[in-house]
Amino acid sequence: MKKTLMVAVVGALVAGGATFALAQADVIKERQENRKQVAAAMRSVKGVIDSKGDTKTVVEAAAKMKALESAFDKMFPAGSDKGDTKALPTVWSDMAGFQAASKNADAAFDKLSVAAGSGDLAAVTAAFGDAGKACGACHEKYRAKTN
Repeated sequence: MKKTLMVAVVGALVAGGATFALAQADVIKERQENRKQVAAAMRSVKGVIDSKGDTKTVVEAAAKMKALESAFDKMFPAGSDKGDTKALPTVWSDMAGFQAASKNADAAFDKLSVAAGSGDLAAVTAAFGDAGKACGACHEKYRAKTN
């Protein structure tokens, strides 16, 4: 009886650990997908700027980036630093700073949206540069360099 109970408990713990590992892998994939979508939106804005296109179309891209950013800093639960991630340990050791950097990007996306709504290409270009700087500042401190 004791042996059966012990085997059941160990089995449950192992299964729970597997579930935890899968959950961590899922949140890492969610983070990666989130950033891919932000990058695609940034490329679409760059395309509008380069082609001197209709800046009003940037409003939607900026709103999408803002929504993605609002979700992003919540995708770093404890333990999700293991696996296929480029997030540096600094994310977890300086969560307040990480969240502040995310808020800076969020504010930059708001400014991009306002500039896009104005129809002023020069304002969109400047706001796009600021958004890029906000993204870069976070990458500099919280993301591992890629080769």
